[in-house]
Amino acid sequence: MAEETRAHFKPGLTTWILISLFLGIGCGLFFGELCAPLKPFGDVFIGLLQMTVLPYITLSLIFNLGRISFKQTRSMALTVIMLLLVLWCIGLFFVCIMSLSFPFWQKGAFFSTSIVEGPKSESLYDLFIPANPFFSLANNAVPAVVLFSIGLGIALSGIPKRERLLEPIAVAVNALMRLNRIVVHFSPFGIFVIVTHAVGTLPFEKFGLLQAYLLTFSAATILLTVGILPMLISVCTPVRYWDAIKVSQTAVIASFVLGSTFAVLPLIVEAAREILDRYHLEEEDTGGTPDVLIPLIFPFPDLGRIVGLVFIPFSAWFYGMSLTPEQYPQFLTLGMAGSFAKPAVSIPWLLDLMHIPHDIFQLYLAVGVYTTRLGDVLRSVYLFSFAILAAASLSGTLKIQWKRLISYSLLSLCVTGVVIASIHGVLNYTFKDDYQSKAMIADRQLLFPAVPATILKESVPNPHKIQPNETRIDRIRRRGIIRLGFDAKRLPFSYYNDQGELVGLDIDMAHRLAQDLGVSIEFVPFTPQTLIEQLNQDHFDLAMSGLEGTIERATAFPVADSYMDVTLALVVPDYRKVEFLDFDKLRHSSDLKIAVVNNSFYDEKAHEFFPNATFIQIDSEEDFFTNKAGDARKLVTSAETGAAWTLLYPRFSVINPFKKNIRVPMYYLGAHDVEFEEFMEVWLELKKKEGVFASLYNYWILGKDEADVTPRWSIIRNVLHWID
Repeated sequence: MAEETRAHFKPGLTTWILISLFLGIGCGLFFGELCAPLKPFGDVFIGLLQMTVLPYITLSLIFNLGRISFKQTRSMALTVIMLLLVLWCIGLFFVCIMSLSFPFWQKGAFFSTSIVEGPKSESLYDLFIPANPFFSLANNAVPAVVLFSIGLGIALSGIPKRERLLEPIAVAVNALMRLNRIVVHFSPFGIFVIVTHAVGTLPFEKFGLLQAYLLTFSAATILLTVGILPMLISVCTPVRYWDAIKVSQTAVIASFVLGSTFAVLPLIVEAAREILDRYHLEEEDTGGTPDVLIPLIFPFPDLGRIVGLVFIPFSAWFYGMSLTPEQYPQFLTLGMAGSFAKPAVSIPWLLDLMHIPHDIFQLYLAVGVYTTRLGDVLRSVYLFSFAILAAASLSGTLKIQWKRLISYSLLSLCVTGVVIASIHGVLNYTFKDDYQSKAMIADRQLLFPAVPATILKESVPNPHKIQPNETRIDRIRRRGIIRLGFDAKRLPFSYYNDQGELVGLDIDMAHRLAQDLGVSIEFVPFTPQTLIEQLNQDHFDLAMSGLEGTIERATAFPVADSYMDVTLALVVPDYRKVEFLDFDKLRHSSDLKIAVVNNSFYDEKAHEFFPNATFIQIDSEEDFFTNKAGDARKLVTSAETGAAWTLLYPRFSVINPFKKNIRVPMYYLGAHDVEFEEFMEVWLELKKKEGVFASLYNYWILGKDEADVTPRWSIIRNVLHWID
């Protein structure tokens, strides 16, 4: 009796996977970033799981379609299309109602450095057309592989004596399934490694910025995974609700942990086959087996991708521009079309089409580790449910129990309403206005220690003239003060932060220069229009504010080596970014009006690239963003400067339509003095080799804080203090 009891309670694969999951979470929290070396082992396990999937899809489709008739294929195609439409409508309905979770608020912003190059686009031809089946197989182009396999399978179904080819294919399919089962037996070890690494290294800080999206997407996924889809199976087939949950749980848990539905397709097929065999829902002559149905619909949009579209109404709400009811038909149509591509491609495309600032996509990627796994869970249940419903429909055993369907639908709507109201209340109470990109630039402090400095309100000549036989360096050391020119409207090189402090990349460099000279600083204001005159009148020893070289400046003053290069770019309204990427179309468009800063390098360059445009002269980039540039909707500047301004004004975006990176050198300008010029050249070279410029570039241009390198929280470090 004791032996029977022990056998009865012998842990199964699902139990071991759950144990590994919780052990991995515990180890990840305990050891933190010490788990980073485990990543290669997790990648190896995922690779072993994936190695059988694409060959399995190919051979399984060829075998199962090749052994049935054309009539059965037509019947199956009609069933597949109708069922796909029903499930897609359920997903789109959830996108609409879950967007009601977002409470009304006035504004929002987001930190991101705008990117010059847009998102990489996939080749739809290579993705969907199997011009070279071997290329498609080698590059994991699943839609193309499926299309090739379907075509070959249908072609085989009309050939006499096809059994001679189908029999060895059947053997190969069984061999692939057996190999996959062998690898799956090691799942507890692989899952432990993957979870330990993910929990130990995942940055939690950024999740707060997307709490509204994470809550709504998680709620929609859970409602569909454990509610709607299993209940749909139970009201349309004899399958019991809890049986559907229990049989599919191994594949679902594995897909969440691995972050890949593709890798667990054989597990989903086995789970669906187990249900169909248990309830006798499948007939052999229909051809609608899980081996055919699941690989057949795998390349098409699934509920995971469709429900993920809730990120678009979330983004609109975050920026205070919630989608109107009139916009939803367009959004859902475009979203459904975009779901055929990967979210990394479709989400930026939809943001542009719906006129939503593109910056928020950066944080979408930051939490992708979590949302991708939830999407894979929903996708696994979707594939499992589809296979059962389609097989039951083809065999004639699908019968809708209308009373149960209506009662379950009403219950689901009530539960969903309570969930939406709860999320709405939580967000209304907890969501703060602190999540603004403005703070990321406006609150920035100097990176290096500052020396004593005075900021003059007005520019006046240096009261201490250079004495006979005295160089500029001699005067600086005699006075103990270096006078440095600055322009307070040159983000991110020199500007006033919200505390009224003068900061920026070049201000940091100014303090470093004064520290090396052992002197203090007098900051003297200048404008691009008065710079040459002020230098001629000895208002300051050096101008340091992100100054690009111009023909006029080069002929008037000595120019030392450039200390950095920036990229010529355009700043445009965010929703028109895609429209302006076609440079040939842009430069020849009628009524082209462009804003340029007067007497700047960009003023000169803009006339070269846009000879037929009307130019509106402005005093600084700030005029463009504060609507002081007339009706100009484009600004020519550097990508680095434009990106900093878009942190304050996220309605705009930086683009590079010039088909190449046009590099613009930046200089520090001073009056004629050979010794001072030689000193600056040597000093700049030393700062580059010391890594000073690299640190400042990462901090001021790329927005990387010192906090970014702080080790992740862990029990061993932060609680037990066993390591530093």
